Amino acid sequence: MSLKKNIFANYVGVIGTALAPVLALSWYLNILGPKQFGLVSFVVMFQSLLTLIDAGMSQALVREIAIRFDTTSQQNTGSLLYGFERIYWVFAIIISCLTLLLADFIAKHWMSLDGLTINSGKEAIYGAVAIFACQFPGSIYRSLLVGTQKQVTLNSLLLIFTLIRHIGGVIVLMRWPILSTYLIWQAVIALIETLVRGRVSWGAINVKRNQCKWNSEELRPIWRLVASLSGVTFLGAFTLQMDRIFLSRMVNIEQLGYYAIAATVATGVLQLISPLMQAILPKAIQLRTNSIALYRLNIKLMGVLMLFVVLGVLAYTTLGQWILTLWLRTPETVTEVYPLLTVLLIGTGMNALCNVGYMNWIIHEKINRVFQVNALSFILSITLIPYFIKTQGTIGAAFGWLTIYSISLVLSSEWVKNRL
Repeated sequence: MSLKKNIFANYVGVIGTALAPVLALSWYLNILGPKQFGLVSFVVMFQSLLTLIDAGMSQALVREIAIRFDTTSQQNTGSLLYGFERIYWVFAIIISCLTLLLADFIAKHWMSLDGLTINSGKEAIYGAVAIFACQFPGSIYRSLLVGTQKQVTLNSLLLIFTLIRHIGGVIVLMRWPILSTYLIWQAVIALIETLVRGRVSWGAINVKRNQCKWNSEELRPIWRLVASLSGVTFLGAFTLQMDRIFLSRMVNIEQLGYYAIAATVATGVLQLISPLMQAILPKAIQLRTNSIALYRLNIKLMGVLMLFVVLGVLAYTTLGQWILTLWLRTPETVTEVYPLLTVLLIGTGMNALCNVGYMNWIIHEKINRVFQVNALSFILSITLIPYFIKTQGTIGAAFGWLTIYSISLVLSSEWVKNRL
């Protein structure tokens, strides 16, 4: 399938998957109220933490699947899928069990419930675990569909289930406006989506699951790359959650909810970059031995990313506050969210430009560079973010990230110097 068609399919999918939760967010807030919505925000944050183990695995697997599907038999790709399919399900079960054992401690000693009961906090944790257990194994199927360039199929599934998850979520909450309704609905839809992705993925490589078997020799050659990339990317992804982790401890649950609204929008905006990166990565991997062609691709990609950033700045400065008012419907909420969102969007622009350098590190297996940058970001996050929150309040978390992204952008630009 052509690169342009994949990019187009990715954008159709990401616009739908980014807009649906953003638009549903104001309904969740108004139906559940600020405190209950704060628990929903905690669920989203906590679930994000649980899924961090996949951050590097999925990228390494996309790389390996793209190479195998292009140069070896489909049966070899099927063997890889069969093995990691089981690894993902085992991880989901183990992490879920460990988290459940810690639920009471987290609810009592970490969450700032601001008048809500301990049982409410534990209910939120149980829900996050259930959603994670149903959703995490679906990541291997996403990697398969990206690596085999079946991105039209993948984005069709993403769009359909995102709409079901959030439109249906609003409808059931209007009928039963309690937190458990939200949690059960999200978990059930996540499980159905994972099962459908699995069926589609096996069909995409035209191999039957019962034709494959566990083969450690088949998995061993790529396990080192998967394990090392998972470790360093886990560190980076965990670092990206530090603002909400510290906020969940240092501010009340209502303020965490306001920050989550701004962070949801900023994350949604950043997702506009992922279709481009997702479509280009397999192509860039194929050019890894052609430095001139790869450099030209890098230049084009950086130009497109900079265009996105400039257009985003113009759109936000002219229409940002008006759109927030139209969306959130309450002036008090807009007053809380607008300054947070402004700072987070500046950091989002910097983060977007880091993608070119990061992509080149992945292509050339420079895992040590990814680790160095992620380790520095982690150290800065645990020192700067608590200080900024303590001195400036909730917005301090956003300022902390602005500083860290600035440094990451400089370090990730080494691909320009290397080529020169």
